[in-house]
Amino acid sequence: MTRGWWLAAAAVLAGSVVLEIAFHDAGHSLYWWHDVPGFDFVYGLAGCAAIVVISKAIGSAWLQRPETYFGEDEERP
Repeated sequence: MTRGWWLAAAAVLAGSVVLEIAFHDAGHSLYWWHDVPGFDFVYGLAGCAAIVVISKAIGSAWLQRPETYFGEDEERP
């Protein structure tokens, strides 16, 4: 089932890129980077990936406590 999800995600991504290139309205943007086909997809993906990586780093550095934070587990009778 996992392989099917990956194939579906790849198909949606490929379809999105094809539609972006096919219906791209070049020359009518305010900034030059909006004329590059697929730029918004790559920028959005990189931004989401950066949010996840930075959040994990902050969480492990500031929020997580060591396993022995509350003391060693004592064996109970």
